[in-house]
Amino acid sequence: MVNSDFYMLIRAIALAIVLVTGMAAATQAFAGGDDYDAANDVKGAGPAYFGFVRDNRGSPVTDAQVLLQPRKGKPVTLKSNVLGLYRGHISKEVLPDDVQISCVKAGYKQIKVNRRTPPGGTAMFIETECTMQRL
Repeated sequence: MVNSDFYMLIRAIALAIVLVTGMAAATQAFAGGDDYDAANDVKGAGPAYFGFVRDNRGSPVTDAQVLLQPRKGKPVTLKSNVLGLYRGHISKEVLPDDVQISCVKAGYKQIKVNRRTPPGGTAMFIETECTMQRL
């Protein structure tokens, strides 16, 4: 009888571990969950543009060039890190709605850009995810 109770306890613990691990894996990671380069934020530098560059399977694309292109003014080029994360700023005079974001890396083509920050021109955090496909 004791043996049976012990095995039931082990099975319950294993099931709990599987459920917790599955729930953690099912949640989506958003770029705001990391303070990548946040220490370099300068007060008054303008909105923070950040996000992930991923392939069409969801894997990070390392060392992708992320181009922040304002309607007027100089573009800013950023680079994604090992997690596919990028972060940077353009002048505070540039409205977020006036900035187009694109991603480039040799051997890939951009297939989608998903901007999660709602339009409105006053947001201080502009989150954008680039999805790329290997050629």
